[in-house]
Amino acid sequence: MATASAAKRVDYKALGAKHIRKPGDKPKRFLFYSRNKKGKTTLGASAPKTLVLDPERGAEELPENVDLWPIDRWEDMNDAFKFLRFGNHDYEWVNVDGLTRVNNMALRYVMNQQEERDLDRIPGQVQQRDYGKSGELMKGMLFNFHTLPMGVVYTAQERQEIAGEFDSEDEDSEQAEARFVPDLPKGVRSSVNAIVDCIGRLYTVKIEHPKTQLMVVQRRLHIGPSEAFDTGIRSKHPMPDMIKNPTVPKLVALMNNGTPTARKAA
Repeated sequence: MATASAAKRVDYKALGAKHIRKPGDKPKRFLFYSRNKKGKTTLGASAPKTLVLDPERGAEELPENVDLWPIDRWEDMNDAFKFLRFGNHDYEWVNVDGLTRVNNMALRYVMNQQEERDLDRIPGQVQQRDYGKSGELMKGMLFNFHTLPMGVVYTAQERQEIAGEFDSEDEDSEQAEARFVPDLPKGVRSSVNAIVDCIGRLYTVKIEHPKTQLMVVQRRLHIGPSEAFDTGIRSKHPMPDMIKNPTVPKLVALMNNGTPTARKAA
């Protein structure tokens, strides 16, 4: 008769062989942020076979070959995740097009739950503990989407932080008087920054078209380290600070293959 200790014996060699792997081309996670009408939705939907989760109703002008999942309430995010995790589909990317709006939905969900439990609570009034609970909901949602075996793009609105609002451990805060960051609570922002491979700030400039000499708008994505922007990228290759006319496939190819000359615009 086998002893209890023998029954619990684990083949750690087989266990290691199952889980250990070499670094490879894992699905990418990106966070793009900007002011309104700079092209976040278009950039997030530029990956092939993308499902756009649309809480802001800002994706209606995308090409017809892009699929949309309207997000009207916090519970819709869980439905979309379960479809992507367990459903039978061909999507290779998901674009959560509006983390700022999703965060507001999480806060409203917490407030409604608390108002139903506490009849003495004033409806519509935000309490400090609501922010903490909604932040935990957001972190749980980010963890769920991080487990998906597909590429994930998050977009967010932009806001400006002034000196004194920076995180105390941020080295850039000692030099910058103000900087631009995704418009999210600090705890949520830290969580999403930790799991994405690239944090990029999208902006536009007017340039002269080389053939027509007319002024045209060009989109640019800042990805290099900066005191003025909350940006950064993980790659074993030298990366430029900025990408002109960015797309998701262009960014993925740059991260996987590198660029011959570092610190130049791609």
